Amino acid sequence: MADYQVRRWDAWHHHMALVMMATLFLVKQKMAHRQTWPMLSLNDLVTAMAHMLPKRRMTAPELPDIIARRH
Repeated sequence: MADYQVRRWDAWHHHMALVMMATLFLVKQKMAHRQTWPMLSLNDLVTAMAHMLPKRRMTAPELPDIIARRH
């Protein structure tokens, strides 16, 4: 968080709200599965979600548009 930069205070509040909701989701998942997997960590949950959730494939024509929007 030390290197996180925002342009306006409301952007920081928005980011913090999303971070807190994501953390709450992970903690609730860990608590729900503590009987089945007692050693389950939040990092384990993030890794599992990264492998299980579908990923959108980017096409070659979309790439220049995405780069232009970032700059």
